[in-house]
Amino acid sequence: MAMVAPRSSGFDAPELRALAERFTERNLRPGQCLFREGSVLPAVHVVRRGLIGLGRRSHGRRLTFLLLRQGDIAGDEAAVLGSPALTDAFAVTEAGVLAVPVSEFLQALDLHSPFVRRWAAGLGGRLSAFQTRLEQVLAGDLRSSIASLLVHELGTDRRVVDLTQQTIADLLGVQRTSVSRTLHELQRQGIVDVGYGHIAVRDLGGLARAAGIQPPHRAA
Repeated sequence: MAMVAPRSSGFDAPELRALAERFTERNLRPGQCLFREGSVLPAVHVVRRGLIGLGRRSHGRRLTFLLLRQGDIAGDEAAVLGSPALTDAFAVTEAGVLAVPVSEFLQALDLHSPFVRRWAAGLGGRLSAFQTRLEQVLAGDLRSSIASLLVHELGTDRRVVDLTQQTIADLLGVQRTSVSRTLHELQRQGIVDVGYGHIAVRDLGGLARAAGIQPPHRAA
């Protein structure tokens, strides 16, 4: 089971451009490892583009706890705690991350600085999103869990979720065949269209009802 970090949880575009002028960007292929649980991290990583997953391997399967998107930070908890990495981090899609040396990251932790305020807001947002997703997943069956994840990932201005069925299965800690069966049930009901590597939402209200939540507000 996992959740997606809220869209306002990290650095905004101007801040990312400023960071990119100072720090090296690393490009990742889908599935490529950024760091592994237990490794010593020389840098924290700011997501500049794409999706980065945080998770662990259990019983031969990858369990994804959290998806990070543009502006989010990976490895900051370990840097602050002075500990090895708490999870694996890997690219879910093609991604680019900015490597901020741990020493510079810790020096920047000035309670009066905009950097710290952004980081603290992002950390709080991720924890809040985790609690929300955990409650949603534990409260319902697989159909409502998948629907809830799709609604959350849509945000307010999209109709397509760019996640594979395997990624959805990893996020929910279930088998891909179960996800496929549930998605095709939703497709038969006219709620979604299942594509290769994406899910298109046809009936947002129906999807929200399947999730047991209110549909997100859409701009006119």
